[in-house]
Amino acid sequence: MKLELPLLLLVYESMKFLIAVPIFFFLLISPAIGGETLPDPAIQEKFIGRWVRPDGGYVIHVREVKPDGSVDANYFNPNEIHVSEANVSVRKGFDKLFIKLDDKGYPGSTYTLYYYAEKDQLAGFYHQAAVNETFEVLFIRKK
Repeated sequence: MKLELPLLLLVYESMKFLIAVPIFFFLLISPAIGGETLPDPAIQEKFIGRWVRPDGGYVIHVREVKPDGSVDANYFNPNEIHVSEANVSVRKGFDKLFIKLDDKGYPGSTYTLYYYAEKDQLAGFYHQAAVNETFEVLFIRKK
C-alpha cells in the first residue's frame, strides 16, 4: 500500500505531538527530580568564609549567600579578579557553589564546586575558558 504525501504529513504531525507532550511534561518536572534547587538556609551558611586552593594560594571569599541563592563573593590570584556571577544551589543532592570570572586573563572562566561537610572542603572543577581546559580543584576553609 502506497501512502500519499498528505497522509504521510498527517501521520508525521501526529507523531510529533505524541513525542512533544511527554518531553514537555518531563521538562516541567525535571527540577524536582534532579535539577538544581536552592539549598536549605543552614547549608547556605556553610559556604560563607575564606577558601584557599592549596595548589596555588588562590582564594575565594564568600561574604554572603542570599535567600535566592545568589552569592556575594570575591576571588583573588593574588590580586582580586572580577566575579561576574556567583550562586549556590543543590544539584542531585549535592550543595554546589558556582562562580564565573570576568577579567583580564579570565574571560568566562568558571568554578563549579561542591561542599563536602565531612571534611569542610569545596571540591570540583575549574574551567579555564581562555584555553578551553578543565581541572579538578580543591579549596580548604581558611581558619
